[in-house]
Amino acid sequence: MEELTDEVLLQLIHLGNESALGALYDRHGKAAYSLAYRMLGDVHAAEDAVQEAFVNVWRRAGSFRNARGTARTWVMAVVHHRSIDIGRKRRGIAPRELPLDLTLLPADSHDTWSEVSNTLDRALLKECLEQIPLEQREVIELAYFQGHTQREIAELKGIPLGTVKGRVRIGLQKLRGLVLELGLGGSTDEP
Repeated sequence: MEELTDEVLLQLIHLGNESALGALYDRHGKAAYSLAYRMLGDVHAAEDAVQEAFVNVWRRAGSFRNARGTARTWVMAVVHHRSIDIGRKRRGIAPRELPLDLTLLPADSHDTWSEVSNTLDRALLKECLEQIPLEQREVIELAYFQGHTQREIAELKGIPLGTVKGRVRIGLQKLRGLVLELGLGGSTDEP
């Protein structure tokens, strides 16, 4: 299964192939756990989020659409949503999934060079984040790395919801431009 693309693995998962799910987990489980742990800050909660996310991948593999992004991005979005839901349950907030643009996640890692490249990409992404204004960086980090909703961010920061929305939108535009400038974001073509 190593030679199959993630997209083919998702098609096989949709057909009920358990080995394909295992292969997909082997490829992305580590990155999925890292994302969940960064968002939740707890080993057990992160493990739960990843497990629930891959159960959702198993159940919903047929809903993946190539036109909306890569299979890896889709899997990581599922992990992100599970992490948000688990984080909200822990904080006593009703779960609700939010849309997420994960085009800035590092590429898939199948070999040592890719892993090194991913580490460099993360360092460059962090550097790009540091180049955008503090107000924009803070709301992006609260939303994407800590799993807060824009309404929660407005309450935490004591600013209007519209201001939060504007800062996220403008910050993501600036971040995308910086990432593309450094050649990390791939094609500039919109799907």
